[in-house]
Amino acid sequence: MTMLSSASSSSSSSLLVTANHWLLNDVMDKRPSPPVDEVGELNVVVAVKIALACLCVNPKSRPTMQQIDRALSMQGSPLSKPFSMITLGELLGHGGKTN
Repeated sequence: MTMLSSASSSSSSSLLVTANHWLLNDVMDKRPSPPVDEVGELNVVVAVKIALACLCVNPKSRPTMQQIDRALSMQGSPLSKPFSMITLGELLGHGGKTN
């Protein structure tokens, strides 16, 4: 995913750089109950990664339905860090490994 490289203005670039440091937990909707176990946390991480990948400016960089289906049906490995410490940058591929 290349959201940073596709940003055309400096204000967009600075917003994306800032967003890379935002915690996933802080930008999630607080109305539904948060995930209560590792499986729920992993499901949220996978769903957010897919959603972010679908937002790529270049349509050819977006995942295909086959890739989305594969990502949703695969059993993921456990998260490599606590859910509360995962940043958007990590989910965009600009940070450390999350699963």
